[in-house]
Amino acid sequence: MNSFQNNLHKSLLIGFVLFTSQVFAQEVKNKTASNINLNDFQSGLARIEKNNKVGFINNKGSEVVSAKYDNAFDLSEGLAAMETNGKWGFVDKTGKELIDFDYDEVQNFSESLAAVRVGNKWGFIDKRGSTKIGLDYDNVLSFKEGLAFVKQNGKWGVIDIKNKFVINPKFDRVESFSEGLASVSIEGKFGFIDKKGNQVIPLAYKSARSFSEGFAAVKTESKKWGFINVNNKMVVPDSFDEVDNFAEGTAVVRNKRKWGVIGQSGNEIIPQKYDFIAGASEGMMVVVVENKFGIVDKTGREISAIQYDNILGFSEGMARVSLNGKYGFVDKNGLEIIPLTYDEAYSFSDGMARISIFGKNGYINKKGKEIFIENQLYNKSELSKLDQ
Repeated sequence: MNSFQNNLHKSLLIGFVLFTSQVFAQEVKNKTASNINLNDFQSGLARIEKNNKVGFINNKGSEVVSAKYDNAFDLSEGLAAMETNGKWGFVDKTGKELIDFDYDEVQNFSESLAAVRVGNKWGFIDKRGSTKIGLDYDNVLSFKEGLAFVKQNGKWGVIDIKNKFVINPKFDRVESFSEGLASVSIEGKFGFIDKKGNQVIPLAYKSARSFSEGFAAVKTESKKWGFINVNNKMVVPDSFDEVDNFAEGTAVVRNKRKWGVIGQSGNEIIPQKYDFIAGASEGMMVVVVENKFGIVDKTGREISAIQYDNILGFSEGMARVSLNGKYGFVDKNGLEIIPLTYDEAYSFSDGMARISIFGKNGYINKKGKEIFIENQLYNKSELSKLDQ
């Protein structure tokens, strides 16, 4: 929540809004459907909101963290950040409060350390609640690959887990380390440093995104995007108005108002003919033409006709689709495995997907078995029926 992220071009934002607007609308509707609001399962727990209080249930329907908190983050490394009376602490998967509620703001645990703020200063604690790095910084990013960016006097530097500076604060903008390198910026010029603090790729670009699959998207003085490798070789020429990071060996690219897909050598895989394309997920891509959604594989072969009002990318082998206000799920053959009968539906996570119909909220498994949770939580035996 404190990391710097390069914003995509206006058209990508428009595409993203088109792609996700129905999801946000559903969230608002879901909160008014009953006095219980459900969230996706992650690491065996799902966050619930009951009478404006937050807790967690397990995948058998038992309330393992009482819904008595004001706010919460999803579980991370076995602990969940919870807020009560304006202060944050951490609980474990059983609901035991392991770290006192002493903090004004926190981040999730990453590499066994969590960033915490008291007043205007940030530091890091371990899973016992012991302060490992003092509250000395104006801002911080979570630890990644053994290092964390910290901000002092308006500039970013890098520390290790012993709170020793690997590189003193001097950067204006930064991103966390990815694949051993981190994007940094001084006076509007972007490059990359390694984990020893060496400037391995000069501050020569107008913008740069984190490395992914051995490539980083960079924007040159031509105001076009291309991709470099770790040796700063431009392996995909800077010829695109907008790009997304490589995922599953492919990258989504745009020129003018049309999107296509390239491979890692810059070869065209899918022509730039779509109004929007979401990056690869489980070998599949969601495409948009004139506000209608369809699915293609990474070669461009049509899996599902461009006919739906909205599609979320594949998760656990299923994609949520909607048409005429109803929601269901298709598989990787484009078959509607779960019919479009629901008023709301969300992606599968931990084998279950949230659903709503006739004002009732619940979950469904991949076999189509449903459990609804209305006004009160079901006991352990109810949700466990999804495993049968």
